[in-house]
Parts: sequence; structure tokens; C-alpha cells
Amino acid sequence: MTKSTHQILYIILFVLLAVLYFIQFSSSTNTENIPTIEKELAIQPLNEGGLNIAFVNSDTVSKYYEFAKKIQKTLTNKRSEAEGQIKSKYFAYESLVQEFEKASPIMGDREKMEKAQKIRLLEQEIMQVEQQLSEQVSRQELELTQSYIVKTNDYMQEIGKTLGYDYVMSYRVGGAMLYANERHDITNEIIKLLNERYESSK
Repeated sequence: MTKSTHQILYIILFVLLAVLYFIQFSSSTNTENIPTIEKELAIQPLNEGGLNIAFVNSDTVSKYYEFAKKIQKTLTNKRSEAEGQIKSKYFAYESLVQEFEKASPIMGDREKMEKAQKIRLLEQEIMQVEQQLSEQVSRQELELTQSYIVKTNDYMQEIGKTLGYDYVMSYRVGGAMLYANERHDITNEIIKLLNERYESSK
């Protein structure tokens, strides 16, 4: 191997080493500059000077708050009462139709027309009663729901101020809040205070 050949090999080796060093240096530099998921999503620990935040599970409150249970019971009774009235009308209608079908072959034309007219009027009456009862129940449901929301919100604001919270958020399944640390959950305490306040207001 000639001297010039040795020089060419040394030059190539030097270039390769320089390229490898540059690649390694660039790779380590870029890795340090890329923010990791842990860094981006790291939750800052609360300090004494930070916001005091808590959340309440609204579904649980609706289930165990005595005022909410009273509203649900009232609405259930109203719906059952309305359904009972509509069913009694339907029974009378079905009975009249069956009676008409049995006697129709021996009825005269005038009697048929009168019976058919009576059935149509009863059918219209059923539709009107059903619509009226549905609107009545919906109106009562809206009024009771608004009463529940207003009373609960008033109590929650008072309780939140008393306990020294800056924010008290609402959590429910399918709601906007996707995650909440359980250590900020004050649902049980709130239910207890709400029930105490409700009992004292009777």
C-alpha cells in the first residue's frame, strides 16, 4: 500500500468519526429540548397561597339529598296519577269499540253512525286529556327542578364560602370535567350539610 493510499484512508476515517460525533451530539441536544409528556402534564403541587378548589359529584347529590329524593317521589306520583287517568280512558274506549264491533252486523245505519261518532269523540277526548296531563306533569317537573337547582346552588355557595373554597365545581358522568383527583372530592360532606340545612328549614 502506497503512502498516498494511507493518507486517503486516514482522511476517510477522520471524516467518518467527525460525522458520527456530530450525529450523536445533535441527537442528545434535540432530546433535551423536546418536552416530555410528564413535563407537559406535570401537576403543580398546591401551596398555601394557591386556589382552594373542590368538586362535588352531582349525580351522588341527586341520589342522597333528601330534598332531591322528595322531588323525585313527587314527580313519580304525578306521572303514575296521569298514567292511571289515561289508562281508564283507554279501557272505556276499547270497551266501546268491542261493543260496536259485536253489535255492528245487526245495527241500522243511523245507529252505526251514532256509535262511530261516539267512538271518535272519545278518541279525541283521550288525546286531549293525554296532552293536557303530559303538559301538566312537564310543567310541574320544570318548576320542581328549578326549585331544586336554586335551593341547592344557594346552599352550595353558602357552604363553599363557609368552608373557605375559592371554587366548588360540579362533576357528573358525561359532563365537561373529565378527571378530578379524589382528594378534592367533598361530596359526602356537602350531602351531610345539605340534608342538615334541609331538615332545619322544614
